[in-house]
Amino acid sequence: MGKQKGRASSSGMAASLVPHAQGAVPTVGFGGYHGAVRVEPAAPSDPDAPIRLTPDVDGEVLQNLKRLGRKDPTTKLKALSALFTLFAQTPGEEVVQIVPQWAFEYKRLLLDYNREVRRATHEAMSSLVTAIKKGIAPHLKSLIGPWWFSQFDPAPEVAQAARRSFEASFPQSERRLDALMLCVKEIFLYLSDNLKLTTQALSDKATPMDELEDMHQRVISSSLLAMATLIDILLGVKLQNCDVDSTSTEKRSLSKVRSTTLSSAEAAFCMHKCFLDVLKSESAVIRSATYSLLTSYIKQVPHVFDEETMKKLSPTILGAFHEKDASCHSSMWDTILVFSRKFPEAWSYCNIHKVVLSRFWNFLQNGCYGSKQISYPRLVQFLDSIPPKAVMGQQFVFDFLHNLWDGRNQRQLSAADSLAFCIAFKHIFLWLLENVSRYSGEDSSDDTPIKLITDILSKIVWRDYLLLSGDTAGSGVQLSHKNSGSVVNTQYPMYYLQDLEKCIVEIVDMIADTENHLLNISCSLLVRDCLDIIQQGEKLSKFQDHVEQLVSFFLSLDQLIVHKGKTWPLERLARPLVEQSLPAIMLMDTPSLVKLLSVLVEIFGPIPVFLKNYHGKSDVKSYLELFNSELLPWCFNGKYSTCNSKIDLLLSLFQNECFFDQWCSIIKYTRAEQKHSIDDKTLNIKSRLELLTLLLQKVRERIAGGKLRNLQKNGYLPEHWRHDLLDSTATSVLCDLTAADHHVSFLCAALGGSDQEDQICFLSAETVHKVLGSIVKDLASALLASSFEWAKLAYSLLLPSEPEHLKLPEENPLLINFETARFAFKVLQGSFFSLGRLEEDSVFPSILAALFVIEWECSMSLATDDESDLEGHIKDMEVGSSMGRSSKDYLDEKMHLKANLAESIHAFCQSLSPSFWNNLPSCTVNRLANILAQTVRYSVFETRELHVEKTAVLCSEWVVKMLKLICLDDINLQSFFDLLLSEGEYWPLWLKPCLQNGLASMKVQLDPAIADDIELKHEQFVAFVDRLILNLGFGEVILGIPENLRCATSQSIDITSPMSSLSRAWVAGEILCTWTWKGGSALKTFLPSLVQYIKEESRLEVNIVSLLLDTLLGGTLMHESDSWVLFNAWHLSNNEIGKIQDRFLRALVALLFTTNTKNCLWRESDALVFFEQVLSNLFMGSTVNRKCLKVLPFVMSTIIKPLPHKFIEDSPYGDLVRKSILSWLEAAISCLSSSPREVPVQDIEDWMQVALSCFPLSITGGAQRLVVTVEREISYAEISLMLTLFQKYQFFYNGAASSLSTSETVIPRTVELLGVKLTAVMVGYCWTKLQENDWHFVFRMVFKCIESSALLVEEMTDGINDAVINQLSSEDALEKLKLMVSTTDKLTLSLAEASLVTLCHLNHLGNLQEVETAKSLQLIRSGDYAESTNKMMESILRLFLATGVSEAIAKSFGEEASSIIGSSRHAYLHFWELVVSFIKNASPEIRRSALESMDLWGLTKGSVSGLYSILFSSQPIFHLQFAAFSLLLSEPFCQLSLLKDSSLGENCSSAQRSDISQSTELMPDSEKTLCLRDELSALVEFPTSELLKTDLTARDRVCYIMSF
Repeated sequence: MGKQKGRASSSGMAASLVPHAQGAVPTVGFGGYHGAVRVEPAAPSDPDAPIRLTPDVDGEVLQNLKRLGRKDPTTKLKALSALFTLFAQTPGEEVVQIVPQWAFEYKRLLLDYNREVRRATHEAMSSLVTAIKKGIAPHLKSLIGPWWFSQFDPAPEVAQAARRSFEASFPQSERRLDALMLCVKEIFLYLSDNLKLTTQALSDKATPMDELEDMHQRVISSSLLAMATLIDILLGVKLQNCDVDSTSTEKRSLSKVRSTTLSSAEAAFCMHKCFLDVLKSESAVIRSATYSLLTSYIKQVPHVFDEETMKKLSPTILGAFHEKDASCHSSMWDTILVFSRKFPEAWSYCNIHKVVLSRFWNFLQNGCYGSKQISYPRLVQFLDSIPPKAVMGQQFVFDFLHNLWDGRNQRQLSAADSLAFCIAFKHIFLWLLENVSRYSGEDSSDDTPIKLITDILSKIVWRDYLLLSGDTAGSGVQLSHKNSGSVVNTQYPMYYLQDLEKCIVEIVDMIADTENHLLNISCSLLVRDCLDIIQQGEKLSKFQDHVEQLVSFFLSLDQLIVHKGKTWPLERLARPLVEQSLPAIMLMDTPSLVKLLSVLVEIFGPIPVFLKNYHGKSDVKSYLELFNSELLPWCFNGKYSTCNSKIDLLLSLFQNECFFDQWCSIIKYTRAEQKHSIDDKTLNIKSRLELLTLLLQKVRERIAGGKLRNLQKNGYLPEHWRHDLLDSTATSVLCDLTAADHHVSFLCAALGGSDQEDQICFLSAETVHKVLGSIVKDLASALLASSFEWAKLAYSLLLPSEPEHLKLPEENPLLINFETARFAFKVLQGSFFSLGRLEEDSVFPSILAALFVIEWECSMSLATDDESDLEGHIKDMEVGSSMGRSSKDYLDEKMHLKANLAESIHAFCQSLSPSFWNNLPSCTVNRLANILAQTVRYSVFETRELHVEKTAVLCSEWVVKMLKLICLDDINLQSFFDLLLSEGEYWPLWLKPCLQNGLASMKVQLDPAIADDIELKHEQFVAFVDRLILNLGFGEVILGIPENLRCATSQSIDITSPMSSLSRAWVAGEILCTWTWKGGSALKTFLPSLVQYIKEESRLEVNIVSLLLDTLLGGTLMHESDSWVLFNAWHLSNNEIGKIQDRFLRALVALLFTTNTKNCLWRESDALVFFEQVLSNLFMGSTVNRKCLKVLPFVMSTIIKPLPHKFIEDSPYGDLVRKSILSWLEAAISCLSSSPREVPVQDIEDWMQVALSCFPLSITGGAQRLVVTVEREISYAEISLMLTLFQKYQFFYNGAASSLSTSETVIPRTVELLGVKLTAVMVGYCWTKLQENDWHFVFRMVFKCIESSALLVEEMTDGINDAVINQLSSEDALEKLKLMVSTTDKLTLSLAEASLVTLCHLNHLGNLQEVETAKSLQLIRSGDYAESTNKMMESILRLFLATGVSEAIAKSFGEEASSIIGSSRHAYLHFWELVVSFIKNASPEIRRSALESMDLWGLTKGSVSGLYSILFSSQPIFHLQFAAFSLLLSEPFCQLSLLKDSSLGENCSSAQRSDISQSTELMPDSEKTLCLRDELSALVEFPTSELLKTDLTARDRVCYIMSF
């Protein structure tokens, strides 16, 4: 394989072994040779058994030496590894004893097939020589041969290991060289013996043949290389200089070594017959090693090559070009070149043409058989080594070049091969041109150099580069040489053409430096072929490729030659070519030729190329005339295919001296076309304006990239390109913006600014200002086509009143408006950053705002219902439209245009980086925020086409996305919110911001007159603000505290500080007063946001809540409040708070309930301040403030529950509350008198409400496990006062009852309700203190109220039944039902509700087993009371059955009538929940009694029908359904719940039902008929197919499942 990777040549090895001068320590010795060549030691010459060892040798060493004889490589490796360790650990005196045995194994192991075994052998050898040191000397001659041989092993790791072992024994290079000289004879003998080995002699018959062959090749090749290296070391280096600085003794020693080396080398040469046999080996590795050995012999032992030897070796060496294995070529070339130089006479001993040249031509034609990178660089050396007389005549020169050329371009030509060929061809061509006389005979003429130029350089190389080898000229004859036919139609790699291009340029340049007449010939031939290509034009199949090659050639000339200052490319090539080809180029007008001309002008300059003699200004004038008369019109002829190339040419035609004249001429030429414009699209011709656009774009690119190298004085700055004519052109284009897209492109090209890096603008500031005005006007015109009134209002915001050119345009058709806006946006998009740089311009904020507004308008249009939107617009369209399509199609097209425009705007805005918005001037940001805030307000207030909730969602999303995009700083952000939420005609209605003592506050508006339209718009805005808070957070929108500020500090921020104008607490108060809106409410959406904020920012919430409470309390005190007695404070819920009519009181209670009762977020200091404020308003002097007195129960109901007992006793706030409660109890007691005539009823109501609100009850657990508990622990003083109050009330009530007979007074119902609630409170808090008469009063009151409610419901049922009997029409029946529901006595149900609470607590007390309260419990469980409880339970059950029967009867009028009854129960959910809680405890006797009572009533529907009506109600209530379901499964209802009797109705008596049941049992089965009740059969028979279409939770599906 020649010199393999990692294996050095003999000369390299020799250099490593030569001792350094003056005893210097060598950096690399013999072991520094890093190569690896196959080497195998000869078989042991001594076939005897291993030498006996002394008994002192370690047994383990002996055992491992024995294991080395095994065939298994794994065993050998383990043994060698063990020996490596043992040699290092055993004393040297013991190790030296085993060297003979080791030598025997060592020689054998070097032959092993396994490379790991060979490597491990050398490592063990290194360990051994390190241990024994000089002990190796007696055994050196037996080891040196295999040791040296192994350093040329083909495995790199094995060779390196051998080298390291040798270095371990001889660390210094001098010692290694001495060892070789000492044992030179033994080494030669060992290597010669190796060369005699056959394959069979290497191992036993058990070894596979392929392994034997590999071993044999390794032994032979390594031995040959070892011998070559030894000769080079000993004869080529050390022994040639033996006379220098040596003593006579050293001379004699060296002379002896030299003599021994020469004799050994001669003997080996003769013994192996000049190595001819191994040179003919089939192994390339052996042949390559043989070439290396012969090279060493030629250099160091030349005397062995006598005449006889020459005759044998000359044909073999000089004719070695038939060697086809590329791995041998390096060593082969070394041998050939050394042999030819050393023995030039050897050429005469062989047939040169038959043996040498014929093989050499084949070698070249076949691409050197794959060794291009090795062989091509040696070709010049080969030519130089050939004796002049060996080859004669021109034929050799041309044959050489032709064969070389034919072999260059194989199908897989690598980049390295291509480079090697082109470099070699250049050197060979120039060498032949210089040494052509060597091949000229006596009869030869001197035309060989010219023929080399014409026949080789021009016809072959140049045309091959131009890709003409496969193309045809005008005559139809192939332009390439006849011998180049093999490469026709070959697709050359780009790197080959680049290498060949450089080769041609350097050849011509070298010719220019030496032979002027040859340069003229070369250039004329090149120009001739270029002209031929241009003239033939597109007749050539690869015309474009040919011209591209010409362009590349001249660019290479520019880089390699012109930059060095040489002028021959211009004078001999460029100028003649342009002069002769310009008419043809202008006539053909192809892109490739235009590019060629442009490149020539860029390289050499326009004037030198077009004018023969350049003498100064006069020539500039001549050139300008040529430019204006011929070049400019030709460049602007507008042909699509060449316009891009011509603009590049036009840029290259600019000259510093006449730049401004040329630029003016171009603009004038462009403007001349506008006077008589035609439709050039049909002619595939670009307009001059389009070409001017393209020119400006290319100028921008080149200025930015610094590529205008022809303009170093004028034209390299943007200011140089600004011109009044260009400004006027842009202004005229603005007037016709929608004419074509190329107008937009022109403006963008002139303005620049397509990205932030583009700072180049070719227009004046005044013109840019005009463009801005036109853009904002055209963008805003899209809003005129909107169906939304707010969009048209936004139009006036976008257009400032000045300057004059921004006045409102006349109304255009809608589609024209959108087209105008679309083109304006395209201009803006293409020049955005250029327009934005005019900071003083007031129009740019309007442009930015217009982008947002247009996108917003489109999003709202898409959200509007399509049908209603189209209908509304079609009505407004003119009937006599000139457009040939329907109004609907017209609107569809409008929406399509609008959507496309909005989508483009959205994508553009998203592409703007945050840095753009951050770098906007503050004035621009403020103006932008102002426009957008007002636009959002318009959109919220003026939108009628969408639902309120949808409008709120859309507008809030606009704001959120806009703020996320433009990144306002904290101050600008809060200014934006201040403007967005500022006062207006429709907002706010209840609270307004104000300043009090310099602090931000709010004031209440006194009963504003509100029209329906105003209220609707107000509700829309509140829904929007609420949605904005949900998206952005309470703190940012309401408090004006930005997110980063909240995160940066943990200290309380005083939002009412005079230093801050960011507080918008009045907005929160306005939302609370509004209460409900579409999509939200104060309790469901707004207050949760407030609570979440307070929880997250525990130190920032105090001021806002306090301010709100203060304001709402003030507003409440300005109005008459509701009566607390009807307020269900014991079961406080969102619905209950919503029943409060006064908006300020409702907001106050909701805020207190949310922040204090539900979430317990108050601190003691805050509670104390608020409570003191309430108390301060309770009295005005000595007079009670009646309004505050009415508000006080609502306040106490929400603040008393969270107060723990410890808090009450041990704090200033608790102490104040306790004292206040006692005083209020005393006031309530003082108001009650034994004589009803003396009772101030208003005072009784007010003070009893306050007193009762301080003793809250909690009703929890739901209908199934209802539990009544007290909410606070009360003191003994409070219990005492409560007992007194209860006794006073009993006197008052009894007194009023006894006087009823005289009709002197009637107890007010509200006072009666207060008494019932007082009864519930007494049973809850003081039941252990009640006496027998107290309990009698309790049961009497409870029974009365429950019985009254049952009678009320039964009366309503009776009325509904009468309507059925009297056969009223459905309309009349519905009106009667609505009237009965609306006139239901709410007080009666409230009395019953409070009584049910008391009864629930009594039932709980009846189950207690406490000893301390035995007396009270005995009273509760006594017979009289138990009997009264059963009656109350029956009344409750009758009440439940009656409401069901009402719905069943109403259903006969239809679902709507049934729905009226079902929905009426939703207004009293807690009452019905209490009712249901007792039904589950009703005994069978009570249920039977209630059923019989209903049956005796004789209604059209029975109790079971009523229960089914509740179960399958269209207005279902879960706990009522569950109660009905339970009753239907219990006795006695279950007997009637499934089947109906055919003869008797449901309302028969129990005796009748018993008789019927007995008679039915006696009937035979065949006569029995079973019929499901109508309520069940209607559901069971429901079509399954229809049922499957419903949702899983649909009412029909749920009822169907329950029926089963």
